[in-house]
This record gives sequence, structure tokens and C-alpha cells, in this order.
Amino acid sequence: MSLLKIFNSHNIFQLLTLTIVLSSLQACMVLPLKESDNLQSLYWCPPLPNCASTEAISFIHSIEPFELKIPLEEAWPVIRQVVSDLPGTEIHTEFPGYLFAKSYSTVFKFLDYVEVLAVPEENRLNVRSSSLLGLSDLFVNYFRTERLREILEEKGIIKQKP
Repeated sequence: MSLLKIFNSHNIFQLLTLTIVLSSLQACMVLPLKESDNLQSLYWCPPLPNCASTEAISFIHSIEPFELKIPLEEAWPVIRQVVSDLPGTEIHTEFPGYLFAKSYSTVFKFLDYVEVLAVPEENRLNVRSSSLLGLSDLFVNYFRTERLREILEEKGIIKQKP
């Protein structure tokens, strides 16, 4: 009888451990903004190193702002095309000054979210790229945002990073 209790306790412990591990793998489920949202801001980055954002306050997630070089009306079609042309990326939600895209990694097809939000009164873009799953993304989201920056700088849409 006591051996059965130990066996059951062991199974319960394994199940609990597995549950904790699996729940920690989920990084951040991001839903697109709605045009009717009063607060137009990108969501925060989770406390895991698998997100990069111009709105992040922690050094591990923070990237330099994207300052527009030309008027938003001229820039937006180019921004939209550049995001759409990122490898494995498809725009899913869009309204004036905002886009939400899903980006799949080349090898394992992991899902990441890419968002761009225009802040016209400050003449800049807020950008965020975040993984759906995982504790780390091996800096994939950081490199994606920096590649986006590089292309937009080359096209004369945003100012060079200081």
C-alpha cells in the first residue's frame, strides 16, 4: 500500500513538473490592436529574452526608436511592403498607421508576431517583434527588427540610428 502511495505521489510530481515547464514555454500571446482602441500602444514584452520593442523599458528587450524621415502618408506604403517582404512574414491585420503580421522561422516554423504602429505626432514608428513560444529566441526578433530598420534606412523612410 505504501509503495502504491509513493508511486502515485511520484506520478503527481511528474505531472506537476511537466505542467510548470510547459506553461513556462508560452511566451506571449499577442492579439492585434483594434482601430477603436483608445490607447494606441504596442503590448509590453514578457520577462523572457524573446522580444524586441521600441516601447520596452528593460535593456534586454529595448531597441532604438524608428524616426521617420518623410511624411507618414508617403512612408506607409513602403513600410507595409518591407514588412510583407520579410522572410516568412504575412500581414494579418491592418488599419491606417498600424499593421500586425505573423512571421514564421525558416527552419522550425516557429511563430513570431511583428507589429508596427505609427506615432504621427512624434514622427516615429513603434516596432515590436515577439515569439509566441519559448524561453529564448536566440535573438531572432532583435535581428528581425534591426533588419527592418536597415531596409527602411536604405529606402530613406527612417533616419539613420545614432
